[in-house]
Amino acid sequence: MPEKDGQLAIDFAIECIKDRDLKNLSNALAYRKTAFGGKYKEVDEDAIIDAWANLFLDGWIGPDPHQASGDWFKGWLRITSYGKTQLGLLGEDYYPVFLDPVLTISGLRSTIPKIDDVALSYFEKSLWAIKKHLFLSAIVTMGCASERSILLLIEATLDYYDDQKLRDEFNKSDKIKTKFELFKNTIAKRGLKRELLTILESDLTKCSELKRLFIDFDNTLDSMFQIYRTNRNDAGHPSGISFDKDITRAEAAMFRKYCKIIYGLIAYIEEAKSSK
Repeated sequence: MPEKDGQLAIDFAIECIKDRDLKNLSNALAYRKTAFGGKYKEVDEDAIIDAWANLFLDGWIGPDPHQASGDWFKGWLRITSYGKTQLGLLGEDYYPVFLDPVLTISGLRSTIPKIDDVALSYFEKSLWAIKKHLFLSAIVTMGCASERSILLLIEATLDYYDDQKLRDEFNKSDKIKTKFELFKNTIAKRGLKRELLTILESDLTKCSELKRLFIDFDNTLDSMFQIYRTNRNDAGHPSGISFDKDITRAEAAMFRKYCKIIYGLIAYIEEAKSSK
């Protein structure tokens, strides 16, 4: 279908589900030439049906048990709690939706200023895959988001040391596991934590937060990285392995903590570099 038709069809479907009398696909098609001032009268009928189906699959709308006819085409629908968050129609019946893709990504952007757009894009795709029960796809894209973030942490550290020999050592391997192990050994051997604390010693709040980030790095980040990496490898090979909803949602739920550690360290490393 033409792109213009597709967008207009989505706009029409959204207006319909917000309208008390048109929350029904059959009615929407019957009145599309006159509804909303006739601005959608030229939109292709198949495009409208596709848009309606996509809103249903994406969780914006669902069956209304009080008015359902047993016929998806003729049955009346209701806006789901998730749909309300997207349409700004939060009422008293709203409840938080676990791992809502839009609100989760928005929350990560607002609470972790240094977070990377590419990593966020992969993670957002993972959240949409979870909503559609595509758990293998979700695991793979989460692994990509993890790898991108770890590589940025490594790159920030290499920039901080500005040592070509060290960079060459990292460049010898293209495997993320090898790079991460070298990274851990490097920051331990060179005393990165101690050095950053010395540079930032005049700010007690920053020093306290940095110490906490290194504790989280030692106790949590390594385990998280191994989970994301291993499961991504397992999901990415045709071995027949499967991942259920609970495992996949658990991985997604801990991604915020993972990012807070990584991008928090990146922020302090970059700040220390500029203060050298």
